[in-house]
Order: sequence, then structure tokens, then C-alpha cells
Amino acid sequence: MNHQVHVEIERKYDVDDTVSVPDLTGVAAITHVSEPHTTTLQAVYFDTDRLDLASQRIVLRRRVGGADEGWHIKLPGGEGRLELHWPLGDGSPIPGPVLDLVLAHVRDHELSPVARLTTTRTTLCLYDADGADVAEVADDLVSAIDETTGDVRVWREWEVELTDNAPGSPKKREALLDAIEKRLAEAGARPSKSISKLAHALGREKLGEASPPWQLSGKSTAGEVLREAISALTDRLKAADPDVRQDEAESVHAMRSSIRRLRSVFATYRPILASTAAAHLESELAALGVVLGDARDPQVMHDRARNLVRSQANKKMHEAVLARLVETKDTEYHKALNYLQVILSGPRYFRLLDDLEEFVATAELNTSSEKPAAKALARGIAHDYARVNKRMAAVNNAPNPAEWHDRIHAVRKAARRLRFGVEAVTSGDTAIFGDKARRLAQAAERVQDSLGEYRDSVMLQSLLVDSSDAAFAEGENTFGYGRLHAIEQQRADSALEGYSRAQGEFKLAKKWVPQR
Repeated sequence: MNHQVHVEIERKYDVDDTVSVPDLTGVAAITHVSEPHTTTLQAVYFDTDRLDLASQRIVLRRRVGGADEGWHIKLPGGEGRLELHWPLGDGSPIPGPVLDLVLAHVRDHELSPVARLTTTRTTLCLYDADGADVAEVADDLVSAIDETTGDVRVWREWEVELTDNAPGSPKKREALLDAIEKRLAEAGARPSKSISKLAHALGREKLGEASPPWQLSGKSTAGEVLREAISALTDRLKAADPDVRQDEAESVHAMRSSIRRLRSVFATYRPILASTAAAHLESELAALGVVLGDARDPQVMHDRARNLVRSQANKKMHEAVLARLVETKDTEYHKALNYLQVILSGPRYFRLLDDLEEFVATAELNTSSEKPAAKALARGIAHDYARVNKRMAAVNNAPNPAEWHDRIHAVRKAARRLRFGVEAVTSGDTAIFGDKARRLAQAAERVQDSLGEYRDSVMLQSLLVDSSDAAFAEGENTFGYGRLHAIEQQRADSALEGYSRAQGEFKLAKKWVPQR
């Protein structure tokens, strides 16, 4: 069940019953206006009894009538709102593809009608000199039933929405809307008090949660900064959720990265966040990370094997190799993805999201969380920097190759934790530290990347050996496997050389560690 995507850029206006839409010919680039067209729209808006979607400024509705009748989801955006549209269907329960996009917010809470709207809409299309429709003015008379209270609300509003033929730059689009608004204001229009029809139907001026009880500044406490960081990363996790359900490219990687970043925040700043709730979240995030890894790892091997074969001059010689590797990893990936999607629709995952949000809002942190952010957070960063160095030193004392591999992998994980822990407090609203700390994170990233390249190469070497054995048992020519294995050995050696350089740079990065 495919959907269409549209960026909705519009402005809404409150108007009295006696006001008429003025002639907009000659406004900005508008040369002529269509004859009015009137239609009736019937819409049902869905949400939980807690209004979980409305709290995130998300609208889910089923509308009958008009050119775009069907299921709609509206999501917050930058310049405008993102509107997704599916066919109307038979009116049965909310279709699965629609539900997938909001499940991270509604979880296992029931969706039911919260408002029913009947809109008598009279539409005028505005055209430019080239005959392209650049905007649409809708004169709406709305009757709404608030299903949460039984209240009936009736109002009239005008909507001005830009079309796909509107000017290409944000500045020019804003100028066009400003010019139209000026003419409408002269006729008696006023900017709408409610951000959407749903908000108006529910007797609200806006949808969305109130601002958190803290506003970050140079005087913010460590607890306030970490709450905000966890909140932002939780939003990032929820944003990846619908893409995983639809098997979008790189979606598993994005969700896995969000989980790892959350785990790093809880680990790096554990002395500040220490509590039973934090320990539980660390454990649950780790468990979900394992399931995500089971799906992501076959993807990595699939892509690495494909790119390796494509880099060879004689691709035909390696087609059988690639076919065997791809088939194996595709099967593993889809099996793991199916299991992951089951997990993402289960109560344990939903409670993890609940617990993350509750931790941000209400968790009681220890007294160190009340200290100034820069000083308290620097302690965790310094500890993690020392932790990476300690693990680097331990590699040199490994008693055997197997232990060496384990220790080199431990270095990579420690560097990743340091990087993510630093990045959480050096970007966006939580940028407590500046360029020096960001350079520290970059040094940790170079260590992580070089060892990640080494690990992926070793894993593909092992896969090539296993696949070669299976191919040989079936009477296939295995020369191609050996050739590719040799290339991967060279890549692994090159990755270790990169690690040696990154290790030296990392040790010099001590000067960028924030002072406690």
C-alpha cells in the first residue's frame, strides 16, 4: 500500500461570516484566479485517549471527499508540514502501512476517533503569467464534534496553500504568502489562533507538549543537559522506527546508531545518572541493540561483498561468489528483520520508549546532577578518554591472537562510547563544550572507523572461507574466493596501519579533554 508525499506550506486565517474572499488578481505574480469550486469533506481524526499523536503535533485522519480523499498523516516539518497520503480503502481499521508510521508514538494504546469534521470548502486557484497554479485559497465552513467531550464547534477559516508550482526558493515563497496575506487582511482576515483544524476542534490553540521545565543556558545543571540529550536521542530513535518497519535503506543502521548513542550517554555519565531506572534502561537498550545487530551485520557483509566484487576488473569470474554470498546474507537479513519487526511491535519495546520518556520527565538523579554542567560532564569524558588509552595499552600484552582480537574490539567499543558521549554534549541544544571537545570526538571516531574497517574485513574473510568450503563441497570452482580473500587480507592490514596512525593522534588529543 504505497503512499504519496507532499510538503504542505500554508497559512490559516480566522474570518467572520460576513467576509468575502477578495479578488487576488494582481497580487505578486498572480495574473488570474479560477472560478470557485465547492465540495464537502468528511474527516475523522484518530488518536489515543492520551492524545499521544497530538502531543507530537502529528495528525492522523481519514477523509472522504475532495481530490485527495484517503488516509492522511501530517508530520511536523521545517518550512511546512509533511503530508503522507494513502488510498481511501474500505473504511476498515486503520491500514497497517498507515499504522506503522505512528506506532512508535501510540505503541499499544488504542486509536479511536477524537474528532469528526464536516467542511464545506470553496476553492479558488491562483495562477501566474505562465498559466501555472501557484497557490490555492480555501474558504472553509467547518462543523466539528469533539469526541473527547461531546462539544460541537463551528467556525469559518481561510487557508492559503502553495502548490508544487510555487516559487522555488523559501524567500520567494514567503514573499508570495506575505503579499496574499496583506490582501486578505485588508478584507478582514486575521491569523488563525489554532494551528490546525484538529486543534480548533479540540478547543486548543496548538498541538504539542509544553516546553520542558528547564531552559538550557550556560548556567544549566548536568542533569538538565543530560535529560535534554536523552530526550533528543529518544526522538531520533522514534524517527527511525517507521523506516525500519518499511525496510527503508539504512534504517536499521540509523536505529542501531540511536541505541548506541543512548547507551553511551548512560554509560559515560553513569555517576550523574546513577539510579535503578538508569540501570534498567541501559540493560534494555543493550538487549534491543543485539536484535538490531543481528539484522545489521548481514547487511554490512552483503554490501561489503558486493562492493568488493564490483571493484574487480573481471567481474564475471566472481559472479558465482557474489551470488552465494548475497543469497546467504539476504536470507539472514530478512529472517532477522522479521524478528526485529515483531520485537518492535511488542510490549517490551513499547515500555522501553515509555521508560525513556518517563526518565527524562521525572527520574530522580543523584546530587551530582545539580552541579554546573561543564564541570560535572567533563569528569565523565576524562574517564572515558583514560579508558580508551588503557584498553589500547592492554592490546600490546595480549597472550594469543584470539585475545588480541578481543582486546582490539574492546578498544573500538571504548572509542565509540567516548565519541558518542562527547557528541551528545557538543551539538544542538546541548552544546556545552565547543571545538576542542569536538576534535576529541573526531579523534575517537578515527580510532573507531579504522578498527571497524578491520573488523568488517576479518568477518568477510571468515565468510569467504566458509563459502569457499561450501562451494568446493558442491564441486564449484573456488579460485575466486581465494582471490577475494587475499584482497581482504590486504585491506585488513591497511586498516591496522590506519589504526596505528589514529592511535597516535588520539594520544595527542589529551589536550582537548575538557578540564574537570
